Amino acid sequence: MGTYRICKDDVIGRYLVASKDIKPGEIVIQEPSLIQGPTQVTVPVCLGCGNVIQEKKFKPCLKCGWPVCSSICEKSPQHIPECQYTVAKGSKVTISTFGSIHPSYQCITVLRCLYQKQFLSDVWKKVDLLQSHCEERRTTSKYNKDRITIAQFILSFFKLKHIFTEEDILRVCGILTVNGHEVPLTNPSHVALYENTSMLEHNCSANCNKTFTNQGSVLIKAGTYIKKGDHLSICYTDPLWGTINRRHHLYESKFFWCSCKRCSDPTEFGTYFSAVRCQNSSCTGYALPPSFLNQSPNGKLPNWTCTKCESPISSYHVQEILDRIGQELHEMPKGNSKAAKEFVQAYEKYLHNNHYYLTDVKFALSQLIGHENELGLPGLGDEALEFKARLCKSVSALVKVLAPGETRIRGILMFELHATVAELGRRNPDPHQLSIVLQESRKILQEALDLLKNEPECLSEGKIYIQAQRNLKELETVLTNLHRTIDDSSL
Repeated sequence: MGTYRICKDDVIGRYLVASKDIKPGEIVIQEPSLIQGPTQVTVPVCLGCGNVIQEKKFKPCLKCGWPVCSSICEKSPQHIPECQYTVAKGSKVTISTFGSIHPSYQCITVLRCLYQKQFLSDVWKKVDLLQSHCEERRTTSKYNKDRITIAQFILSFFKLKHIFTEEDILRVCGILTVNGHEVPLTNPSHVALYENTSMLEHNCSANCNKTFTNQGSVLIKAGTYIKKGDHLSICYTDPLWGTINRRHHLYESKFFWCSCKRCSDPTEFGTYFSAVRCQNSSCTGYALPPSFLNQSPNGKLPNWTCTKCESPISSYHVQEILDRIGQELHEMPKGNSKAAKEFVQAYEKYLHNNHYYLTDVKFALSQLIGHENELGLPGLGDEALEFKARLCKSVSALVKVLAPGETRIRGILMFELHATVAELGRRNPDPHQLSIVLQESRKILQEALDLLKNEPECLSEGKIYIQAQRNLKELETVLTNLHRTIDDSSL
């Protein structure tokens, strides 16, 4: 029996529901891509492996001229569509500038889709079922840009007017925009279409999460306990963005306004993740709009109101505050724990402690502390270690409430927490207390392993998983020796 079944609704379209109870961590979907290729905005990349082209380390494809890494990449099945279309037009492509955005590459993935339409009907039937939202896209500047820079370019440059229409190409552009998944397995990331994964609903508090195998297949895992009959969902946007930004991004890229439970609750499940402090100096409350669902396409909202004293604040003034703090965050030196601490201290006066700006910095800070000096965690004082531990615990707890299906962030935090707890424990001379603390560290580390399993080795989360496995073995050895010491001392 499979883990899901496909259903259809006049409003939602095709969607997936659990066909059985699914445990956290269980794989729901694993499937290879239907089509993959460069993103629309990219530097020149190898059209075989997808990685960035090094100016002094490439060769033009002997047939079409497009740059590739090697003879192996030149013969890759991925490269066949654009190679054949280029050869058919009668002249080779010449790419002479590298390291900066190159407009010629925005047509590649679209061409690969069109190739399926012309020659591989079985694959095209699956692609053709995906939503393109062409009608909604017609009113956007992106649609007109795609028409000029992609559709007209493909029809004239590749001489395909006798095979495809402008509408054919714009429909493919829409399918890629709405259904494309960014795949971070190459440098830079590429985009891919997947058949069943495209039917997963969006939810800002999703019950599933997405990762990839080393071979490029998408891997959808249950992040929470899912009951039979529940709709399966992933988050199409960043779950650690504020509600205004999440909803606006979804409207711009996926053409719908999200009204999930999280978006419908201004407090975001009591976390006040988007709340600012009341402007009344004598009040300790926080301001929020009556609803984020009244957001207009330009992002405007009704006035915000303090949840304690009910003082109003204009949405314009709130936006001014957020824009200023957002600019400070953008300009803040990266990889600097001192600057991160100062940011948090400065803007806790204006924002709720859980606010997304502060959470973003706290998450970064939890990873910076102990990684800025050669000695690592042993080079930190007890106060710094305890501060790091508090950060890991508070951010992890917040993520668990906001996005319970998100395992990657919590896995990283649990890994950092385990190391911090272990280092604090090693500073206790009492072997009995040390044993208790190291057992706690082992428990936290096991949670990190459970959260990060199946992460590909080429990504940072996969590397952390491998390190966590090593750490677990070392902890087991230390605990075994420690227990022997304790047993010997009691004789």
